[in-house]
Amino acid sequence: MASTSNTLPSSDTRADEAAGMQPPLQRASQLIESKIQTDLKFPVISELLHASASGEYEVAVPADWQVVTKQRLIPLPDALFEQYDLLECRCFMGLFPEIKRAWITVDHRLFLWNYEDESDFYSFEDQEQIIVSVALVHPRPGVFVDGIKYVLVVATPLEIFLLGVGYDAASGHALRGSSGGEVTLFATQISVPADGVAMTSIAGTDDGRIFMSGNDGALYEFVYQSEDGWLTKKAKKVNLTSSFVSYFVPTFLATRQDTPALSMAADNDRKLLYVLMQDASIKVFWLGGNATQGGGGFVLVHHHRAIGNSAALLCPQFNEGTDMPLVIASMHVIPPTESRTLSLVAITGGGCRIYFSTVSRMQRFYETSNAAVSGASLSRQPDVFEVAHVRLPPEPQPTLASGQLYGRVPRQMLSVHTAFYRNGTTLLAHTWNEDHDSIVGTAPACAQILARIAKQPRASLSELSSSTQIEGRTWAIAETDAGSVLNDLATVANSNVRTFAVLTNAGVTVLEKQRPVDMFCMLIAQPTVQDAQIKEFVTTFTLDETCAMCFSILCAGQGASMRVGGGMQVLGAARRILFEHGGVPHFTEPSSFSTGADALGGAANERIVLSGRHNGLAVYLARVLQPVWKLSATVSKANRDGASPTRLHIGIPLPQLVEVQDRLRKLQHFINNNQRFVPDQLNQMPIQPANSSRSTADAATCWQAESASLGALYELMTRATEAISFLCLLADFNLPVISEALVDSKRQSLADIAFSDLVCTDAGRDACRDLILALINSQLKQHASIDSISDILSQRCATLFSATDVSLYKALEALKLAGDTEEGAEVSALCTSALELLTGIAGTLSAAQLREICASFEALGQFNAVASLALTCAVQSDPHDEALAFWGDGAPENDAREPTYRKRMDCYQCVIGMLDKRKTQAAPLNAKSLASLPSTDALFQFALYDWLLENDQVTVLFQMRGPFVEQYLSLEPRTMEKCDMLWHYYIHENQFGKASLVQRELACAHDLDIGLAKRIEYLSLSISNCKIAIDMVKGNIRGAPCDLSEADEINELATMLRESEDQLEIAQVQLDIQQQLKSLGTHEIPAQALDRKLFTVSELYDQFAEPLKLWDSVLLIFKASNHDDPEFVRDVWLTIMRTVLDDAHTTGLMAVASRVARLGHRLYPSPAAFPVALIARILVDLSVDERPHEYVPGFIGDTLVQASVPHWVVFDALNALYAKSMATARTNKGDNKMADMLAREIASLTTSWIETGHSSKGGSADSLTERESSLDSPNPSDDASMPLRTVDEALSQYIINATLANNVELKNELQRVQNHIRHVF
Repeated sequence: MASTSNTLPSSDTRADEAAGMQPPLQRASQLIESKIQTDLKFPVISELLHASASGEYEVAVPADWQVVTKQRLIPLPDALFEQYDLLECRCFMGLFPEIKRAWITVDHRLFLWNYEDESDFYSFEDQEQIIVSVALVHPRPGVFVDGIKYVLVVATPLEIFLLGVGYDAASGHALRGSSGGEVTLFATQISVPADGVAMTSIAGTDDGRIFMSGNDGALYEFVYQSEDGWLTKKAKKVNLTSSFVSYFVPTFLATRQDTPALSMAADNDRKLLYVLMQDASIKVFWLGGNATQGGGGFVLVHHHRAIGNSAALLCPQFNEGTDMPLVIASMHVIPPTESRTLSLVAITGGGCRIYFSTVSRMQRFYETSNAAVSGASLSRQPDVFEVAHVRLPPEPQPTLASGQLYGRVPRQMLSVHTAFYRNGTTLLAHTWNEDHDSIVGTAPACAQILARIAKQPRASLSELSSSTQIEGRTWAIAETDAGSVLNDLATVANSNVRTFAVLTNAGVTVLEKQRPVDMFCMLIAQPTVQDAQIKEFVTTFTLDETCAMCFSILCAGQGASMRVGGGMQVLGAARRILFEHGGVPHFTEPSSFSTGADALGGAANERIVLSGRHNGLAVYLARVLQPVWKLSATVSKANRDGASPTRLHIGIPLPQLVEVQDRLRKLQHFINNNQRFVPDQLNQMPIQPANSSRSTADAATCWQAESASLGALYELMTRATEAISFLCLLADFNLPVISEALVDSKRQSLADIAFSDLVCTDAGRDACRDLILALINSQLKQHASIDSISDILSQRCATLFSATDVSLYKALEALKLAGDTEEGAEVSALCTSALELLTGIAGTLSAAQLREICASFEALGQFNAVASLALTCAVQSDPHDEALAFWGDGAPENDAREPTYRKRMDCYQCVIGMLDKRKTQAAPLNAKSLASLPSTDALFQFALYDWLLENDQVTVLFQMRGPFVEQYLSLEPRTMEKCDMLWHYYIHENQFGKASLVQRELACAHDLDIGLAKRIEYLSLSISNCKIAIDMVKGNIRGAPCDLSEADEINELATMLRESEDQLEIAQVQLDIQQQLKSLGTHEIPAQALDRKLFTVSELYDQFAEPLKLWDSVLLIFKASNHDDPEFVRDVWLTIMRTVLDDAHTTGLMAVASRVARLGHRLYPSPAAFPVALIARILVDLSVDERPHEYVPGFIGDTLVQASVPHWVVFDALNALYAKSMATARTNKGDNKMADMLAREIASLTTSWIETGHSSKGGSADSLTERESSLDSPNPSDDASMPLRTVDEALSQYIINATLANNVELKNELQRVQNHIRHVF
C-alpha cells in the first residue's frame, strides 16, 4: 500500500517559505481535515464492482483472524422449549433487531424473547388462530400516540391484526442488568379479515405502508387509519395485483393463481418494493405513483424472470439454475449511501451474490461520486432493472495458500439457506451438517483495496472470507449494532463494533465483525509475538495505520484489550510497537525516476517525511474528531411560539460530545505520561540509509519539524477538549435563554459555526468569547458573582478563559456601570478602576476589543485613558520591539514581524482617531495639547508625526521638540516634504552644519523627483549654511555645543564647503547644457535626463557635450575639471569662431568678438579652457588671413579685454605674438604685415588702458622710474596694473622696427602712444 506519510518542506525550502507559513493550529487543522477526507474517499461498493463479475477473496492469516467471531451462544429459555413441546401445527421464528427481540410462534401463541437479557420473554395469547406470519413495521404518522414506536403485524388465516409496540431502549429491568430495553404491547382494535389467505411475507415502509404477500399469489396492502370515515373503514385489505373483474368473482370460482411470493423488501429511498417469487424471479413495484384505493402508489415497473441466464451471461462460472432450478435464499436493499447505482443484492442458494441496478449501464459506467444519479432522481420511476454484477462465493472452509499473508482460494458453491447483507458485509448460513451450520462471512479487504487505488485509478473488490461453525439450524440473521463505515480502517478500538445475532433452533449466537484493529489486538495478545509478524502486519496495513491502531488500543484501555483477551499484555505490546517500530522522520532521497507530484529535483525540493508514530497520531485524532468535526457547534432555531428573536442551541448531541471528549482526554493522558513520545534520535535507527551523506544537523532538523507538528496536534487536541467542555457548560446554563440577550447580528454570526472552526480559527475563538461574555452577563443579571463563574470557566476551559479574561470582564462591567452613572466623580472612579484592570492585560486585547474599549472611554470623556491604554497595549504586544525593527527595515513583505507591526498600528490608530475627532473642536490643536501623550514610544511618535504632516501641522511638529523628531525625519522612506522639514528643523535648532549636509544630499539625491534648478538652489543653500556653521564654530555666532573639537569640526566643514562649491560649479555646467538642449528643441529626452541627478564632469562630457557638439559646454567642463589639452582646446575654439563666421546671420568678426567676450566672462582665468595666447593667435589669424577687410585696429585687444582679460595679460600675449612674428619674418624674409598689425594692437591696447582711467589708480608719480618698482610685477586679477617699463621698452623696439621698415605712419603712431604714457606717468 502506498505510504500516506505527511511531508514537510526541507530546511532549504522552509527558509524560503517561513514568512508565509500558517499558524501551527491552522496547520494541524488542515492535517486533520486531510486525514478525514482520506477516510471519506474510500470507494463505494459500486465503484469496486465496475466489472461484470468478480470472485477474488483473501484468507486472513493466522487462522484465528476471522471476518466475524463467535462471542457467545444464548440458549433458548426452558419455558420456550416447554411451549414448543405443546406444538400442534406450526412454529415460526425470527428476529426483531429494532427492539432487541427474537420472536417465536407456536401455533396461536406469540413469544417475544429478549435475547440480550437471556431469560426475559413476553407472550401474547389473546387469539386462537394459528399464526402464519409476523412482522414489525413503522406506524403510519398521526394514527397512534407518540409512545407507539412500532406496529406488530400478526397474520392468521382468518384475520390480520395490529398490535402497538412501545419500546424504551434506555429502560428495561435495571435490577437484573437488562440491556435489551422494555417492550410493551398495546391492542389497537385494528384488523382486517384474511379471507382464508395465509400471508407468507409482510413488509413495511418508513411512512407506515404495510404490504403482504399471500399464498394465493396476490399482493395486498393493509390500509388503516385512526377512525372510520363517512365512506371509508378504519382498516381494509387491498388486493394490489388482481384485476378489476376479480372483485366480482368469488374466491372459490377462481381458476388461476399467480406464483406466490417468498419475501419482500422495501427500498424507502428509491420508493420501490422488491418481491421475490417462488420461481426465483423478482418483481419491482414503484410506490411513488398515483394512490390506489386509499393507499399510496403501486405500479409494477419490472419483472425479471431470467435472473439465472442474465447472471450466466455476465459470469460464465455461474452455474446455478442449469442442472436444477435457481434458488434465491434472500434479497437485500442497497441504500444510496452505499451505492447510488446498485439498488439490490440477491444471494443464491449456492452463495453467489447477484447485484441489480435500476440505472442504465451507461450511467453506471460514468458514475463519479454523486454525479451519475442525482438525489432528485432516486425516487423516480426506474427505467431498467437488470443484473449489473455477479460475485462468486468464497470457500466454505478457507485454508492457507502458499504460506503467504493472503492467499487466493479456488471457488466452490455453497449450500445457503439463510443469508444477510448490509454495508459490504455478507453472512451466509451454509449447511455444515444436520446439527451445525457454518456462517461464512465476507467483508471488503480495505488495506488491499487502498493499496490498489494508490497504484491505479480504479480498484476491484477484494474481500476477506472466513467460516465459523454454530450450533443448530439457522432461521434468521440480523445486525443488532449497525456500523455505517465501509472502510473498517476508519474506526477506533472503543467505538461500536458491528454485532450480528444468528437465530437457530438452539438459541441466538452473537457474532462480532473483526476490524483490522481487532485483528491487531489478537496478534499482539499472543504471549510471544515475533518482529517478523509485526513487519508482516505493517506491510499489509502500512506503518501509519499500524501506529493509529496502537493509539486506538492504548486510548481504549482495558475495554478494547479485554475483548480479545490479554489485558495488560495487549497494552504493553501496543506501547512497545508504537515506540520501537514507529519509525523516525527523515528526508526523502531525490530520485530521477520520480514524476509528477513526487518528482524531487534536488536538495531545494526535498521534503521531510514524518514518522509513522506522528502520522498514526494524526490519523487516530482525525477519526476521534470526525463524528463532530463538521457539525455545527451552535444552531439557530425559532421559538416554539414563533416570536423573535431566534435562539441558539447546541448543535451536537451532548452524549456524542462527551464520547469524543472522553477519547481525547485518554489520548492526552497517554501523551502526558509518555515523555518518550518524541524519542532521542541518537537511540533510534539511522535517519538515512548507510550510504546517505546526511549530517546530524539534518537529523535535528527532521526531529524539530516532527516536534513542531506534534505540538500543533497537541494544541488542537487541548482546544477541542476544552471546546466540548465549554459547549456542555453552555448547555448546563441554558444557552437558548443566554442567547436571547445577544444582538441579532451577533446571534447570526454565532449560528451554524462548525466545531472545527470553533476550535481552530480566530472566528471560533471570538465566538467563544462572545458566548462567554453573554454567559457572564446573564449571571450578572441574576446577581451571581463573576468570580464563581470565572472559576468554573478557568477549570473547564483554561485556554478559552483565563484570569486575563476575568480582568477583562470586570473592566467591561465597570465601564458599563460608568455609562449608566451620571455622577462625574463616580464615573471617573469607575473608569480609573477599569483602566487599572485593563493595564495589566493590555497586551492580550485584540484590535477589535481595544477599539471597542477605547470608544467607551472616549464616550465617557476619558481621553487620557484612551491614550494610556492604547499605548500600553502596543508596548505589551511587542515586548522585544520587533515592530520598530520591522518598520526600520522598510517593512519587507511576508515578514514574520508584520502581524506584530499591524497590531501596534491598530493600537496607535485608537489615539490618532481620537485626535482626528478632537481637531474639529473649538480649541485648536497645539504642541501643548499633545505634550501629555507618552513620548518614549518611538513608533507611536512616528505615527503621530505622520498624522501631523497629513493635517498640515508642521509648526506643531517643530514646537513639540520631541526626542524622535530628527530620527523620524531622517529615516526611510525619504520624501521631499520630510527632507525639507529636516533641514528646516536643523536651522530651527541652529544646527547649520547638519542643515547644509541635508541640503547637499537633497541636491545629489537620485530617488527624489527634484529639478536641476532646485538642486542648484539646494547646493547654494548648503554653501551658505556651511559658511554660517564655520563662523559659528569660530565663535562669531554663538550656537549649540559640538561633540567634535573645534579644529576638527572646522576642517570637516571646510572640506564639505569645498566639495559643495565644486559640485555647484559642475551643476551650473549641467544647467548650461540643459538650457542649450532646450533651446535646440530636438533633444527633449536628454534634457529631461539632466533633471534626474547631478552628473559628474566625465558623464556630462561623454553623454551630452561631446556627442551633441555643445562646444561652449565642453569649454566649461574643461574649466571645471582643469583638464589641460591645448590641441583639443584650439580645435574647439576654432570650431566655435568658424561657426560664428560661417553663420550668414552674424556680422563677421564683430560676432566673433561678442562670442569670445561672452565665453571669457565664464571661462577666464582658466588656462585650460581660456588660454589667452591661443585665442589671441586665432583672432590674429582670422583678422589677417580670412577677414582682413573687416579688421579694424584694436579689434583683438578690445575683444580680449571685453572677455574680462586684464590689459597687461593681453599685452603679454600680443607682445609674444609680435616677437614670434618678427622672428618668422626675418627667417622667411617676408613682409611684416602681421607684426605691424600687432604693434598697432598693442598701441591701441595701451591707449585704451590709459583712456579707461586706470592710470589714476597708480597715483601721481612724475616719472616712469619712480613707478617701475610697483608696476613690474602686476596682480593677475588687477586690471589697474600694467608693466609700464616693459610696455615702454616694447614701444621703443616697435618704433625702431618701424623705422627700419620705413613705415613712417606706424612709427609716428607708436611714438605718440609712448609720449602719452611718459606724459601721464
